[in-house]
Amino acid sequence: MGVFFNKIDSKKTSKYQTKLYFGFTIVIILNLINSWFPDWFWLYVTTSSALILLVVLLLTTPKQDSNGEWKQLEIDKDEAFENKVNLMLMNGRSDVEAIKYIRKQKNLGLLHAKQYLDRIKESKK
Repeated sequence: MGVFFNKIDSKKTSKYQTKLYFGFTIVIILNLINSWFPDWFWLYVTTSSALILLVVLLLTTPKQDSNGEWKQLEIDKDEAFENKVNLMLMNGRSDVEAIKYIRKQKNLGLLHAKQYLDRIKESKK
C-alpha cells in the first residue's frame, strides 16, 4: 500500500494519474465497507475487481520527469546528415518534410525528430 500512497505532487503527475489515485482511494474505502456486510458479497467482488484494474492502470501509466517535460534523446552528431537537412531547408523544403526525412533516416519518433531538427537549426545560426 505504501507504493501507491507516496507523496503526490500535483505538478508532477498528470490529471489522469490524479484521477486514478482518487479512484483507487474511493474503491479501497468501498471495499472495506462492503467487507463488513456478508449479504453484499457481489458488491465486494465487484469492488475488488475494480481495485485490481486500478492497480494495473497505476502501474502501467508512464511517469513524467520531475519538471514535467519529456527527456531529450541523445543523438550522435552526424555532420553529413545535418548538412543534407540544412540543404533541404535552404532549398525551400518545409519543416514537416524535413521532420519526415529525419524520422525515416534516423528511425526516430515525431517528438525526437522535431527536437533533432531544432538542434540542427540552432547549430546553423
